[in-house]
Amino acid sequence: MSQQPSTPYDQLGNVAQINGIDLHYVLEGEPNKPVWALINMASHNLTCWEIVLHSLLQRYQVLRFDLRGTGRSGWGDETQFNFAQYADDLAGLLQHLNIHKAFVLGVAYGARTAAQFALRHPHQLSGLAMFDVALTPPVDQGDQGALGAQAAELLEAAGQAMPERQKYWRFYENRDAALLCHTAHQREGDTNALLHNITTPTLVACGRQDMNLAAAQEIAQLIPGARFEVMEMTGHGSIFYRPDLFARLVTDFASRLNDG
Repeated sequence: MSQQPSTPYDQLGNVAQINGIDLHYVLEGEPNKPVWALINMASHNLTCWEIVLHSLLQRYQVLRFDLRGTGRSGWGDETQFNFAQYADDLAGLLQHLNIHKAFVLGVAYGARTAAQFALRHPHQLSGLAMFDVALTPPVDQGDQGALGAQAAELLEAAGQAMPERQKYWRFYENRDAALLCHTAHQREGDTNALLHNITTPTLVACGRQDMNLAAAQEIAQLIPGARFEVMEMTGHGSIFYRPDLFARLVTDFASRLNDG
């Protein structure tokens, strides 16, 4: 019988006991550099960041981790699949690693966790970036496919190639746990009313071809001093449409924070 080819998912990182579960993570980069914590979008594991990882590691230490129930992380009971819990898990992981502050970056579902982290653990936050974000349930994503196809056509017409999406970005250990993680929005109310409490410098960005565009713009308006960016020719999951633009927006924003 032929052996299945190895993928980055098969290369186990580190595991820490956080809030009663095994949390799978990878911390890379030079120890003297500022730390960035990356939070995956729904149905993805920590390998999905590989398309921007090289760019980010030029300037930062990068912490990637699998949310509970996704990738190689463990999981608890159903009540623990919510964005506040995911934020608390990240806070516990940072404490475990003796990281006092991190720039937290989340995409889509990951941005919901990033928002909760900013509200619940502001003392551990040096900066915040939320891409493709909406915080008001219910979530209607019915037209995302058509909008994404439109963005892909625009990129092709402009001579810009999209990266190939890899199957292993979505690998996980347990189907039921992964589904509970994917449906966390069903267990959370509207967070918009709390956003005025976020005082950390914040970047909000969203693709032009993303159903969350109006919601993301509203979120930026509700967070004091937040910067808002529209990504042209970009659908939901902007990192997978224009990774170079994604990396440039967030690193330029963080650089201005450091210069200030």
